[in-house]
Amino acid sequence: YNNKKNSLVTRPPYSFSCLIFMAIESSTRKRLSVKEIYSWIIENFPYYQSVPSGSWKNSIRHNLSFNHSFCKVDKNLLAMRDFSGKGSLWCINPELRPTLIDLLLKIPVNDTQK
Repeated sequence: YNNKKNSLVTRPPYSFSCLIFMAIESSTRKRLSVKEIYSWIIENFPYYQSVPSGSWKNSIRHNLSFNHSFCKVDKNLLAMRDFSGKGSLWCINPELRPTLIDLLLKIPVNDTQK
């Protein structure tokens, strides 16, 4: 997903909803905690290591809470092996998955924002 050469100095061209989508889609369980989403973003887009974490992490939480593309997984439906931490797990709303894929495909891969 990233271009390591420019990722430290250039903000990725992806919206926060696209970053969340990529993180969740990359997981084998297709669901992640907020902390796991943060970790995936930092690992794949080192740019976010160099900016104040408060603002972008708040944007991630806001997107999860208010964007209908994401669903909170009911803990009562999870086996203990799936999740034993605090908080919630998040997944992609299956009805809106095609919309997120279309959005992601419209973003130029080699976009080097100036």
